[in-house]
Amino acid sequence: MQIQTSEVQTSQKTQTRSGQRAHDVIALIAAADLPLHLERFAQSATLARDVVQLELGHLRHATVRDQGHANPGPRREASALDSRSTQLSPNALLVRAWRALIELRFDNVCATMTRFEAETARADAAVSARTRPFAEVLRAVLLVLQSQDGASVRVALAVLERRWQSRGRSPALAAALRVGYWKLRDFDRYYAVPHLEHAVPIYRGTRGLATIIGPTFEAVLEAEQLRLGVATRLARSAHKRAVSRFGKRSPATARAAVVLAELLYEEGHSGGLDTMVMECLNAVRTSGDEDSALRAYRLIVRLACRRGDMDFAYLALKEAEVLAAERNWTGVTAESLGLRSQILLKEGRTRDAAICIERIEALLHNHPIPSDDIIHGTHALARAQVLVAIGEPCRAAAILRALLAESGKRSPYWALRLTVHLADALLGCGDHAEGRAMLIQALQIGARAGVYQTFVDVGTHAAGFLSSLYHAAPKDSRLPPELRPYIGSILAERAQLGARTSRPRTSRVSEALSPRERSVLRSMSCGLSNKRIAQELRIAPETVKSHVKGIFIKLAVQTRAHAVSTAGALGLI
Repeated sequence: MQIQTSEVQTSQKTQTRSGQRAHDVIALIAAADLPLHLERFAQSATLARDVVQLELGHLRHATVRDQGHANPGPRREASALDSRSTQLSPNALLVRAWRALIELRFDNVCATMTRFEAETARADAAVSARTRPFAEVLRAVLLVLQSQDGASVRVALAVLERRWQSRGRSPALAAALRVGYWKLRDFDRYYAVPHLEHAVPIYRGTRGLATIIGPTFEAVLEAEQLRLGVATRLARSAHKRAVSRFGKRSPATARAAVVLAELLYEEGHSGGLDTMVMECLNAVRTSGDEDSALRAYRLIVRLACRRGDMDFAYLALKEAEVLAAERNWTGVTAESLGLRSQILLKEGRTRDAAICIERIEALLHNHPIPSDDIIHGTHALARAQVLVAIGEPCRAAAILRALLAESGKRSPYWALRLTVHLADALLGCGDHAEGRAMLIQALQIGARAGVYQTFVDVGTHAAGFLSSLYHAAPKDSRLPPELRPYIGSILAERAQLGARTSRPRTSRVSEALSPRERSVLRSMSCGLSNKRIAQELRIAPETVKSHVKGIFIKLAVQTRAHAVSTAGALGLI
């Protein structure tokens, strides 16, 4: 009798604690980034129980109790957990999908929503009626964040706008609407969406879409509008929040890191950027986020070319193309081919560069809808660069004029880049008056905005004009005085880049690491010192140092952490 009373008391205490946990989780959900007021149907006991079990680790105990095993072994517990997790309620699956969505784990969202459909088909009509409206909104947010197709984004925005107009407003929904309007370049409606505050400030740590993903997209918009200072601050703040909220290996953190790194690169900063991007490359590859992958690989290749490491650049391009083929990411494929053609042109391999252009053109014909703007812009710009390289700058100028008139108004930053390339082509075909005027105007815009790398990478004709402007006597030069220091810094950076590329530092990553080097690298990834590695492998510490030095040379790195992250990203360990 005493034993039964004790069991009853223990059960009551457990239920009380579970009830408190359920109340806490419901409060957490109410304060989180849910575009639909999830707390309205989160009051159901089923959702509260499932979420508590999912979030606080009670799933295992519930499974063991349900199956009647007193002392299950580890394997039996794991299989029981898997069995129970496949039977989560539709509500709990939606919570799980939302958590994956605000972390930009698009593959996980799609898999969870597939399970949601299966569970909803087995649930009663009342459950389906409560969950399907939120599922529709969740899919719309996913489409807005992931899709590059304007028609698909419009369909998703229609769903979100209906929710917004039906008093379902929230900070997360506002952020999703702004992302959609930005993708459609509908800036009137973009700026009309207010920035809402969360109703429960105590749970600020739960906000993801409104405080991390939204500001990251806003940083891209500000950069496109040539407000690089504002863009960098937004990206830096979003990255800091993402690291605090999700950790360094999250896709949301990776997107913020890649955007921040691109901005810093354009502003002329390069130190530490390769490490920043390489550390998040694995999250980029596995998240299903095409835009993050495109930005990450583009920056990795540019940084490798900057330090004269062409082996590493080609290896990164190959990996990007393989990943794009697996994922059917046509935009990443086109960008990789465009970057490859630029490298080939620098090496004087115009025929190989022309083959890359033909491959981009085939992509444009075979995939007319997804990422069409990216492919079209990449193809036109790469083709113009090839024409300049083979001595037909007038044809290149015609292509660039058409591209500038067609898509330059959508983004001032893109228009500035096209203007610089067009000025280079005009100078090449002998139209010096227009080319010089266009380049000086671009320099004035770039100096005000803080654009730097675009002019460092300028073509040879424009570079010659910049040099003549800078070295001309003040009375003979038409250069505005305030631009002289700006041009001087650009020319100095170009000179340093020329010195590096004339003495290319090959990383020899195309050579496979030796078995011993792989063993040393694996031990390094576990955080072992050289002395411990020597003891483990039964070799001399000096031999370990020699292997570490060889690894550094082959991977073109300078630190152990960078060696491990680079090798992991390239699949070498």
